[in-house]
Amino acid sequence: MRRLNGRELKALFVLSIVAPVSILVSLRLTGILQEPITISETTTIDAIEWAFERPYQDVYINDRVEAACVRDGLSAAFCVVIGTYSENQVAYDGNDIITIGLELNSTVIDPNGFMESVNVVFRTDSQPSLIDWVYTYLNFQNLSLVDFTSGWTTEVSHKEAYVRLAGLNHPERISIWATAVWSFLTQNDQTHQREITYELTYFNGTAYKKIIQPFRLKVVGR
Repeated sequence: MRRLNGRELKALFVLSIVAPVSILVSLRLTGILQEPITISETTTIDAIEWAFERPYQDVYINDRVEAACVRDGLSAAFCVVIGTYSENQVAYDGNDIITIGLELNSTVIDPNGFMESVNVVFRTDSQPSLIDWVYTYLNFQNLSLVDFTSGWTTEVSHKEAYVRLAGLNHPERISIWATAVWSFLTQNDQTHQREITYELTYFNGTAYKKIIQPFRLKVVGR
């Protein structure tokens, strides 16, 4: 094996520093690697509620549950779309399910502002159930996917389902469309209640702020 001379050793040393730094810079720009930020204010908006009586047959619901927010340099439109209630789905071990669409469109109004990150979280159910993301229906604009996981509520444990996204190159505008399946592990006479929250962090030109918009979904047993 040929020994490297002084010039080659110096070039190798410089490369060993430049390459990792370049990778770190790239990860920060794409939003995959997040630096700590200080959020000056967190605002939780009043929850939007939706209720539906649990049927004994397949039902096409197609309800749009919407909320809008314009404040502190942010304009955001949040939506939860209640799709179809299906009985005894074979793909979900014979359980009843509801399909849920999640939609968000948001813009920072100040020219010096940008969208920092978005989390969408399914909180714990009041009864045993599962939340399963449909990965092929997870679409977003000007965002990078940081992490996502399915969730469950059982008699002995629970885990929140969530999607975490980071702003890509400090965007002023973002959008999300995602689909999840809420699978009930109970009979039709049981009532389920679950909260979905959008957690939107942005920079309004002077400070980082967070908006939390909850939606409360209730499927009433018969």
